Amino acid sequence: MNRSIILILIINIIASVFIVASSHSWFSIWVGLELNTLSILPILCGQFTPRGVESTIKYFLVQAFSAAMVLNVALVQLWLCSSWSVGCPLNDFSSVVLTLALCLKLGLFPCHYWFPDVIQGLSFLQGLLLSTWQKIAPFIILVSVCSLLSINILTVLGCLSVLVGGWGGLNQSQIRKIMAFSSISHLGWICSVLSYSWYISCVMFLVYIILSSSIFLINNEAGLFNLSCLGRLMYHNNIMGIILILIILSLGGLPPLTGFLNKFVALECLLSNNLLAPCVVLIVGSLLSLFFYLRISFNSVLCLFPQHSMMVFSWRSANNSSIKVNTYTIILSALSSISILGLVLMPVSWCYY
Repeated sequence: MNRSIILILIINIIASVFIVASSHSWFSIWVGLELNTLSILPILCGQFTPRGVESTIKYFLVQAFSAAMVLNVALVQLWLCSSWSVGCPLNDFSSVVLTLALCLKLGLFPCHYWFPDVIQGLSFLQGLLLSTWQKIAPFIILVSVCSLLSINILTVLGCLSVLVGGWGGLNQSQIRKIMAFSSISHLGWICSVLSYSWYISCVMFLVYIILSSSIFLINNEAGLFNLSCLGRLMYHNNIMGIILILIILSLGGLPPLTGFLNKFVALECLLSNNLLAPCVVLIVGSLLSLFFYLRISFNSVLCLFPQHSMMVFSWRSANNSSIKVNTYTIILSALSSISILGLVLMPVSWCYY
């Protein structure tokens, strides 16, 4: 694909998010969502592989259906309130439909089924784009209308997403599918807190983007497609292996790493609102996720992977491990540093007081 075309598509993707963020009308929000979807499709199938085209079509169908649900909610609001304004109260039907539409775009339970399969058919950089930037626009909509939606529904869907994300990732051996279920789990944490503090949810979403971006970039650099590829990572590049382990543990929420910030502020917010039962469900789901995070960490420090002892890395040789300083390396280093130094960001979560 021509570079100028890619540049135009990237500009459209960025502009569509700003259109959604600055809109006070349901129609302009729908236009921003459609512009975002149509601009990302050529990038997803740019390599034109059968698996990539399949994932692109699945992503298009899901996004088109969810955008149609948002437009239907907008038409119902126009009929009832004679206004396109986002601030108009929602009836029960519109509230449920809009919640399901946003869950479908974000990959939350019960509309999470498409996300792991689509991520598996794409490259790591394309998966990074779907897991981070493509979730910003629907998250902005969810923050804007969270006061109009049912608090109990959002909390229940968030808790169930954490359980599904933790349970679904237990039996996975593909890194991209593990990251997809990890995304479902983290967005469940964010959704559970959103109704009680939008500021904490935004901080958690920012931390999630940093952690997820670091993992995707490291996996793309090292070519780690499944767990068997982790067996000799420490042998060929011990610095990258150590960084990967620390970021994975940070993603699991172990203190004092950055990922601990998400779970700490979420539990503190829920407990301050006397919500003990959701806290128990979130902790159980987090323990399920921690199992496959520790599984990745253990496999990274093994000299030989138990099931694939003859695995040889094609991306790096022991004699050719020089580090080239470029923009990609600088971005990866900055994200890795923020992912590890978690206690530095802790005062940010207390500013809402």
